[in-house]
Amino acid sequence: MNNKAKKIISDIKNLKVQGARNIAKAAVEAMVLESDSFRGNDRNAYFSRMLVTADAIASARPTEPMLRNYLKFIISRIASDEYSSVDEMKEQLRTLRKTLLAEMKEKFIMLVDYGAALVGNGGRYFTHCHSSTVVSIFKQAYDDGKEFSVVVGETRPKFQGVKTAKELSSHGIPTTLIVDSAAQVYMKNCNAVFVGADAITASGNLINKIGTSAIAHFAYEYDIPFYSAAELHKFNMLTRWGVQEVIEERDPSEVLSGKKPRNLSIRNPAFDLTLSRYITAYITEKGIVPPQSIMLLSR
Repeated sequence: MNNKAKKIISDIKNLKVQGARNIAKAAVEAMVLESDSFRGNDRNAYFSRMLVTADAIASARPTEPMLRNYLKFIISRIASDEYSSVDEMKEQLRTLRKTLLAEMKEKFIMLVDYGAALVGNGGRYFTHCHSSTVVSIFKQAYDDGKEFSVVVGETRPKFQGVKTAKELSSHGIPTTLIVDSAAQVYMKNCNAVFVGADAITASGNLINKIGTSAIAHFAYEYDIPFYSAAELHKFNMLTRWGVQEVIEERDPSEVLSGKKPRNLSIRNPAFDLTLSRYITAYITEKGIVPPQSIMLLSR
């Protein structure tokens, strides 16, 4: 495999690339790099290599349907070119990269505009983990002249929430960083919760960073709107037929470094599932939609 493609896969796996959209963009780039590095004119060998690469990229973050959806689309386009030469297939993939990245950008802009409209002047909002989409929503609302503040949980064990807090405060948005266990205390005075999304199921359930479900329950108890910002490519179509979305379990060393004591087991799930009844709406590129509408819009 091409060394640059390997580096991208490693960065995705080790969270150096974060956010479903950024991961999908990196995956497209890795596929093009691998394609361009192929030498020879054997179509079958080329296609096999692209399949292996796509599988390696998808395996880096198993709970990322947006990543898988873009990879499947790329592979299906390659497979449809029955009579193209390897060089022609390479060129088509380069062109496809431009198209996909432009599409991602366009949908992202529309989603952010819809989300920013939900941020009220003088409000206080809560967010969890690091979502580049949610960060962009708050930045857009701030740039639109709205005055508001944001409360951010630290998001252990990798502290992605700290990244969110730094980005928001650096943009001029008044931001409060709290420990995760203080979420309920601070949420009582918030107007709404905004989180990202890693996957959406056919039932409209949300899979997002571990801790999201508890936050959604708190919001429900306090009658606070709970929004998830999610491109429709994050919908896992296979869940329509009963397939369960995989919950990634990460290395225990993220929780406890050094030598592990005897008789101590460590679990490190990266995500949890929030039932649709706790979700007010999804913020998508097609507007603000209830969880029950996701499957219809994703067709």
